[in-house]
Amino acid sequence: MSLPNTFSKEERLKSRKQIGLLFKNRQSVGSYPLRIFWAETEREASKYPVAISFSVSKRIFKQAVKRNRHKRLMLEVFRLHKHELYEKLNSETKQLNLMLIYVGKEPADFATIEKKYLKLMDKLFAQIAPQT
Repeated sequence: MSLPNTFSKEERLKSRKQIGLLFKNRQSVGSYPLRIFWAETEREASKYPVAISFSVSKRIFKQAVKRNRHKRLMLEVFRLHKHELYEKLNSETKQLNLMLIYVGKEPADFATIEKKYLKLMDKLFAQIAPQT
């Protein structure tokens, strides 16, 4: 499956119900300064096997400019590396819902977020693999 490096509307996790299930199930892995909550669900009418949302704490970063910057950096890392994620998740019936949260107390640059994201994905696949 060859997909362009875009981030479409269908890839966003927007449903309050689905986001609530992420935190109810409490399945997460972390690699400071990132943490990812995940849940497997039945695939909906989407051609994408992953739905993702990004979050940065308002308590830690008071200014919206700083929160939005970190969200953009996380989105960019996901966008650049999503083809690796999609190759590993080639299931036709399951969808993976993700919530990527920046939990660090200090600002980070793109290289740091990218390195930690890749480490986080390795941990995530180590947890998902035994279940499937």
